[in-house]
Amino acid sequence: MREYVNVRSSLLFCTFLLIQFYGQSQQVDTSNPMNNNITLNVDHPNRKRMEYFLNSVTEKLEQVSFDWRDWKQADKIISGHKFNNSDSSLTITVLFTSSYDDANEIAKANALPLLPNAKWSVNGDLLYLVESEDENKVSEVLSLFAGKE
Repeated sequence: MREYVNVRSSLLFCTFLLIQFYGQSQQVDTSNPMNNNITLNVDHPNRKRMEYFLNSVTEKLEQVSFDWRDWKQADKIISGHKFNNSDSSLTITVLFTSSYDDANEIAKANALPLLPNAKWSVNGDLLYLVESEDENKVSEVLSLFAGKE
């Protein structure tokens, strides 16, 4: 009987913890309202995560025409999207790939490290390039992407 009580108590405690964890994980962070309403048309496991990052950028973004097929190593790109702010002083390019290695090879093949007013980063199977004459804008966007994982 004593073992039954201990097992039952343990199960009740675990259930309580699961309910608490589930409730906390379902809460929405309203302290950082979304500034954009971007939906990406791509079948990729990190689509939602990239949408969240793009929608969190403080600048209002608009998707612009972008042919990622012109990039070197384009056969490793699943999909690509490009966004500008209203005065085109900020450009964000996002490439979806199958792996970190593919994203890194694309960046190197297109000489992204050599661009003077841009910084790029690979995050898993995502490659993003942030361009602006304003270095602070570039840093702000890159830190947003890096800091909210």
